[in-house]
Amino acid sequence: MSDERHVLVIGAGTAGTRVARTLAGAGWRVTVVEHGQFGGTCLWHGCVPKKALYTAAQTRREAGEAARMGFAGGVPELDWDRLMAWQGEMQRAYAGDQEGILSGLGAELLRGEARFLSPDEVAAGGATYRPSHVLVATGSRPARPSLPGSDLADSSDDALAYPTRPATLAIIGGGYIAMELAGIYAAFGTQVTVIVRGGSVLKGFDPEAAALAQAGLEALGVTFLLHTETRAIEGSPGALEVRVAGAHGRERALAGERVLAATGRMPAVAELDLAAGGVEVDGRGRPRLDAALRSTSNPRVWFAGDAAGGIELTPVAGLEGERVAQSMLTGEPQTVDLAGMPSACFTVPQVARVGLGEAELAARGAPYQVARGGFEYVAQAIIDDRRGGLVKLLAGEDGRLLGAHLAGPQAAELIFTLGLAIRAGATLNDLRESRPVHPTLSEALNWAAFATETVTP
Repeated sequence: MSDERHVLVIGAGTAGTRVARTLAGAGWRVTVVEHGQFGGTCLWHGCVPKKALYTAAQTRREAGEAARMGFAGGVPELDWDRLMAWQGEMQRAYAGDQEGILSGLGAELLRGEARFLSPDEVAAGGATYRPSHVLVATGSRPARPSLPGSDLADSSDDALAYPTRPATLAIIGGGYIAMELAGIYAAFGTQVTVIVRGGSVLKGFDPEAAALAQAGLEALGVTFLLHTETRAIEGSPGALEVRVAGAHGRERALAGERVLAATGRMPAVAELDLAAGGVEVDGRGRPRLDAALRSTSNPRVWFAGDAAGGIELTPVAGLEGERVAQSMLTGEPQTVDLAGMPSACFTVPQVARVGLGEAELAARGAPYQVARGGFEYVAQAIIDDRRGGLVKLLAGEDGRLLGAHLAGPQAAELIFTLGLAIRAGATLNDLRESRPVHPTLSEALNWAAFATETVTP
């Protein structure tokens, strides 16, 4: 017989630990299985090590610009080994005692793999468990492109921990991973080429904001090859060639030290034997879930975080874990509202968004308002010498804010204010009447709200 208050959590990342902490604190029996490091993808292979490198790259760029303020010296020399050591220090400092916290709440911790034996049985830690609920929160892993020589390409995991700084780097893909790592390595002095199959970068972000990010990276020396198909990777580590073909089919080879395949991530569920667990997946291997993140074919099994195959963001994983935990506690399935969930790309300049985009509003067929501005006349941006950028605010006919899109200094920080405004039902007039501190970058949000036009699809 299964324990009606026993949850088996597979994966100890953001989503898994949120469920484990909540249910253990409520007196449930909680078993957590983790095959790697407690803390998950974000902590060890994603946001945290990437943001550490981004911060180091930004510091190097700004140091090179400090002469305008009277500082001598120019761009500082980079000690790669020390940078990697510092990155690790930041990860460990943020991690804290992940295992100790869970153990302190009474959770049973297991090291190793978990695998479904049947729809109600899971093998883990040398034992067979029959829990009332199973949460799959195994995160994601980089997806490899389907092309000859793809095994020669690095993944984003590799690029966050290169043993030495590459002199040249070819990046396949134009998404946020590609754009972030292009900016990081260009600032470190690497010659970067970004190969994009389509005609634009950062799909999912506002096209104007994405274009500004591309221009910003080009100013750092990054080369973009748009409308270019990657056909093969050849050579040997350290001496590679990427065979590409442009819009007219003409093929050529790009020589480089390293090639990075920034072609997305997939739920890390291959080793779980979901079929044995009665969990159906779609044609891409993603679990079929209802609105509450429960398997449509086995109601005992839930998913959260990257493993659910939805939006791959740490705040989303945390919110999904919270909702799944409440669903289990109350017996009432709860849905996840992502209406005010912001996202950002830490490139140069930063790009951020929240809510609806112009294409989504236009598809509704009703008039909407667009308020726009930038940072050109903002005092803090002038002082920082970061004057380029975009502030685009989208609202309905009634003025209620429905979406916001930024490109510019501290966009990832500023977007939170706009996400909160959307959740609170704020209007463009609320932004006009609110007064930010002077001089700060927030003034750009206030000023943009005054420059409004109505668009009729």
